[in-house]
Amino acid sequence: MLKDETPEQLMRRWQRRLFHNVRQNLPDLLVTIFPRFVGEAQATSLVKTKMLEYWSGSTSRGVFVLFHPLYKLPIRPLGSLDAFQPGSNDPESIYTVGIGDRMELGFLAGHCDHNRKSDVLRVGFHAAKGRRDERIHMFTPLAMTRESGDSYLLFSDPTLTLSKKSILTWYLGTPDVNPDDAIERIVRRMLEATGAKYLLIEGSSAGGFMSMRFASRFHNAVAVPKMPQTDLFRYRTPWLSEALRESGWSGENYESVMSNHPQRFRIADIYNNREWHRNNIVHYVQNIGDTTHVEDQLKPLLYELGAAQESFSVRRGQFSISRPFTGAGHVAMPKAYWIAENQFALNRLRRMRPEPTLETKWQVPTQHTVDPTLVSRRIENLALHLDGNRSW
Repeated sequence: MLKDETPEQLMRRWQRRLFHNVRQNLPDLLVTIFPRFVGEAQATSLVKTKMLEYWSGSTSRGVFVLFHPLYKLPIRPLGSLDAFQPGSNDPESIYTVGIGDRMELGFLAGHCDHNRKSDVLRVGFHAAKGRRDERIHMFTPLAMTRESGDSYLLFSDPTLTLSKKSILTWYLGTPDVNPDDAIERIVRRMLEATGAKYLLIEGSSAGGFMSMRFASRFHNAVAVPKMPQTDLFRYRTPWLSEALRESGWSGENYESVMSNHPQRFRIADIYNNREWHRNNIVHYVQNIGDTTHVEDQLKPLLYELGAAQESFSVRRGQFSISRPFTGAGHVAMPKAYWIAENQFALNRLRRMRPEPTLETKWQVPTQHTVDPTLVSRRIENLALHLDGNRSW
């Protein structure tokens, strides 16, 4: 009992605590039971959404709607990817959908300012979560994306929904389900709805890695990674091994991953094989004060691409490299730099794709080959993969 607290006040306080605990834990309890009836792929999405809807309040039509506690936006569960049918007058909303292997994809969709004509769709991916961050879904960079005036899609990493322990999983998915496939379907639906001709795909750190990986599926796209990882097996341990253990990769080993899924883990294995990208553009932004990422991620990528370490333009302009100093270490990039780098990247995209053509759905190649002139460089980089990342 707190000081000066009456027995009635104590009882009400304990009732509120009990209600809070039930509210937080009952969805998780039901998720362990419900898969027996509807299957694991939909259990988390259906049960947690319905339970949270119950406590979220109702609309004028009497239908319960869940609002995200941080973003204050409605969360709209979808029964399938095909259920996402965006319209030009749709309000900004968060959507959730099961994509297989128990993963739930969350994304935030917003349309451009109708007073401003825009031919750009922005796609954003986030970095690691904080240890105490309890959000199921997170979306960045929201404020700057809203201010751009363009339509946008921000995606949360569905791999994080597989385990409460995970805070960093690079949108890896599982061996059988690549989240990029579901994300591509959503992006193409949004392109149709908005009439956008260009894609700006961005993210920082892990989100930057994903921006380069995902942009490879589009010709009229520019990826703008900020301080990204480029080879996950060279990232400091134990982040990758923990991510793989928690997300269903225990049945795979290092050799099978490098044989069957190298493009999910290494950017060079995408851009050194012409079949694995559509000649999209990359504007790579690296804070030179982050010496670890300069030495372990940027320089090895340039080396494997066959470029000089000091290069500012690679592959006839497919890659441009910006090296500002924005602070010591792996720190967030100031807003002014972020906006300026994005604008520079968009200008390059418009100049290099003055008349963008309609694109078809990406077809995943059936094999992986490396430019013979670059094979030896790849072997050298693979030899530097950290032992702690080779086993999980």
